Amino acid sequence: MIEELNELKRCSLFAEFSQIELEKVISVAHKETIIPGDHAFHENEEGDNLIIIRLGTLRLMKIDTGGDAKQLALLGTGSYVGEMALFDEGLRSASGVAVERCDIWKIPYSELRELLENNVGMAAKFYKSMARGISRRLNYLNEDFMALKKFLKSRD
Repeated sequence: MIEELNELKRCSLFAEFSQIELEKVISVAHKETIIPGDHAFHENEEGDNLIIIRLGTLRLMKIDTGGDAKQLALLGTGSYVGEMALFDEGLRSASGVAVERCDIWKIPYSELRELLENNVGMAAKFYKSMARGISRRLNYLNEDFMALKKFLKSRD
């Protein structure tokens, strides 16, 4: 159990959680192992859980307008994915494919929401970490957008 608590604490969403809080999260998490080439989730399916990568590498892929799968990112141990659906309850915007053996936790949003609603301190820590992560990802997108604009301008 201590190893699992340490694995969960590696994820920035839960880095500030106490041992008791981590145990509560683990109690609602479902373990899965994904072998290389298999999907942890598919683009356009219902986003009903948060995925934490316990160990391994997951490739995020999106189908472009021509029907080709394009890599968006590589996520490694301690990363999380699926947070957008926690807020908009929409479909997955990309697919997650194992690059190597991946041990993951899937945390159903229904159970996560209930856990956070009943534990205000946990909710504050979780949403603060979530906001930091979204902000960090937005900054990366802004940098990529500026690089793209510079590249396109250089081609004129």
